[in-house]
Amino acid sequence: MRMRILITGTDADGRSCATFHDAPTFGPLGPGFEIAAVFDTGGAPPGPRPIGRAELHDLALPAGAVRWMLVDYAPGADTPNHQTDSIDFEVLLAGSVTVTLDDGPHEVHAGDCIVMTGVDHAWKAGPEGCRISVVCLGTPPPG
Repeated sequence: MRMRILITGTDADGRSCATFHDAPTFGPLGPGFEIAAVFDTGGAPPGPRPIGRAELHDLALPAGAVRWMLVDYAPGADTPNHQTDSIDFEVLLAGSVTVTLDDGPHEVHAGDCIVMTGVDHAWKAGPEGCRISVVCLGTPPPG
């Protein structure tokens, strides 16, 4: 199965960027099983989200709280650049979407996964639109 992982973060100047955008690396877990560790918050609740420059889309999700959503984008639909008060674990179920970070556009397709770490970003759905499954984990405010 084709799958790519996009993990976001910030560079030394605090700009949003892709810290990983490639196929996951699987290793053996037991007979007939393999596992790929994708992302770890390092603790609970997770640490503060990065300081962003874009408008905050407040999900009203307390630090450590979890929300699961399904999001449908119409063909070509887009969002302005924004940040969230959460770490979002996203699986693109159908279609395609371009995620634009400060380091440029990153195209993802059905089957791909995204870890959006509350950084500045924008979305633009592909020509067929897209459906995304999103699990949000609330983060404390920066600094």
